[in-house]
Amino acid sequence: MENIHFTIENKSLSSKSSLVENILKGQHRFPNLKNKKGLLFSNSILDKFIDEEAKHNTNTLTSKENRSIRTLSSGEQKKALLNYLLEQKPAFLILDSPFESLDIASVSNLKEHLITLSSEITLIQIFNRKEEILPIITHVLELKDDEIIEFIPIEKYNFKEIIFSFKGEVPKPITFYKNIPDQLIALQNVNVEYDERSILKNINWTINKNEFWHLIGPNGSGKTTILSMIYGNNVKAFRQEVYLFGKKKGTGESVWEIKEKIGYFSPAILELFKRRITVAQMVLSGFFDSVGLYETPSTLQIKVANDWLELLNLENKKNTPFNNLTAAEQRLVLIARAMIKHPPLLILDEPLINLDNKGTAIVVALINKIVKESDTTILFVSHREVKDLQPNFIYELIPDVNGSVGKVQKLS
Repeated sequence: MENIHFTIENKSLSSKSSLVENILKGQHRFPNLKNKKGLLFSNSILDKFIDEEAKHNTNTLTSKENRSIRTLSSGEQKKALLNYLLEQKPAFLILDSPFESLDIASVSNLKEHLITLSSEITLIQIFNRKEEILPIITHVLELKDDEIIEFIPIEKYNFKEIIFSFKGEVPKPITFYKNIPDQLIALQNVNVEYDERSILKNINWTINKNEFWHLIGPNGSGKTTILSMIYGNNVKAFRQEVYLFGKKKGTGESVWEIKEKIGYFSPAILELFKRRITVAQMVLSGFFDSVGLYETPSTLQIKVANDWLELLNLENKKNTPFNNLTAAEQRLVLIARAMIKHPPLLILDEPLINLDNKGTAIVVALINKIVKESDTTILFVSHREVKDLQPNFIYELIPDVNGSVGKVQKLS
């Protein structure tokens, strides 16, 4: 008999769903898993082991290698977790968005491992995007109010194609920048080493006004290093030929003067906003580059913020606490916050991570719209190419033992 494996779309689960917990407790409708042991494979479980290691110096996942889990790449960490779970001899595994945050090679390796594993145990995969679904999946779970109501054979399931567009126009700028050169960023023969390990080798890359770049590369290829040289305070940049807005880094302009010209988004920003702040306040805080709103905005600034919320179809949620929004809505608001001053450069670092099909389509549509209707140059960063994203250029970091090298691909 063919092994049966299941999948469920992440967006079908409410934020407080107890479905996974109930399945692991045996409170479920899976006929072949009654009284069977199951375990959860997820980033949250991995994070618990990482925290445990930091607190108690216990290398549970890497005891055989005698090294810290923190020293491994994302792909190696997930492999270590999977091997540890398999040692517990479960009858089934719940895979919660297993490929999130992994580069192409790590996704391929993990998929291969899971496909091989599928002949031995049952897999229940929670997916964000259709293309992530394992080829061995046989049934899709249909839910109602976080309860399973139907097991649908995957060949009969209707996966809806999502096409999204925004009505209205990107609000016009009310902040203007002086003396911005055509060449915004230039890296010339940049080489970076850490602890005698080469990260970047002879990087030559120029970003000009009105360009849309997509920076891609696997984990550990140096994407974060390049971003920190542009946006952060990476001391490695001061000994290199790194030019920001026409000036060599380290020859006068402060980090804050540079950051004033750059809008920035990263999922890590969410960690900064723990205090209660409304959606409108979040967008307005972009005028002041503050974590929260501590200054009184002008009438014109309030109007521009409202115009952005209207574009995002969120004007009816402007007084809602930001943390009550969906993940996709939060990304839209934070991108609006980063764009509200129409900075010369907007950096979007992994803005699609942990989003489902619909959320991805919405955020990609907003980014493409900003490109078409503003003069802001965009640098979009991710592990891999993104469906429907319309960059002019791709800058790919290709790992090498002597440090990653860069390759430019012109798309339009």
